[in-house]
Amino acid sequence: MASRWLIAVRDDALEEVARELTRAGACRGVALHTSGVHGPEALTPLAEAGVSCGALHPLQTVATPEQGVRALRGSAFGLTAEGAAAEWAEEIVRLAGGWILRIPAGRRAEYHAAAALASNCLLAPLDAAVWLMGAVGVPEQDALRALAPIVRASCENGLALGPAAALTGPIRRGDVETVALHLRALAGAPADVREIYRACSFHLIALARRAGLPEECARSLERLLAQGESNDA
Repeated sequence: MASRWLIAVRDDALEEVARELTRAGACRGVALHTSGVHGPEALTPLAEAGVSCGALHPLQTVATPEQGVRALRGSAFGLTAEGAAAEWAEEIVRLAGGWILRIPAGRRAEYHAAAALASNCLLAPLDAAVWLMGAVGVPEQDALRALAPIVRASCENGLALGPAAALTGPIRRGDVETVALHLRALAGAPADVREIYRACSFHLIALARRAGLPEECARSLERLLAQGESNDA
């Protein structure tokens, strides 16, 4: 029987896979799973049988197998493991050309939420922007093509300078009237599009404060956004 297992299944299937391997006779060696949110405890049946267990999560988005292979090189891997499991994980990461983030046991949910915000959640405001472009007659493919340069520049600036230093636009300038015009224009948009705009804007105000936005402007923007929430309720 094999003595090393790399388990890449849905989060809610981890424990059952661990039980199946235990029933099949696994009682030594190393097992790693690739879940971001769970730690080694997800493989408890294997650990109790004598297998060294750990969690090794690639901090990368994998839309297709081919894209994933290309993207993994240079990526971080969130590791929670000790002993033989940690040693094997380090070997895998080295072969993949990545680097390790050591995540404390019991704190992987915060780590994985960060990963979701930085990856999956970016697609929500992009989709909302495409919807708004469509509302003024711009086809989806043209909208994506038009938005691509500003999306890439914003992400690159944020990564290079930090989010607060990279922030531009009406909230950074304290242009209350411009934000009011946005909110009025969004009145006919789906509720989720309006909520995405407001939720992002509230956090952008916090970034703008860190970048030097006067407190009076920040509070005026917060009142305007809160009023928009009340109008929707």
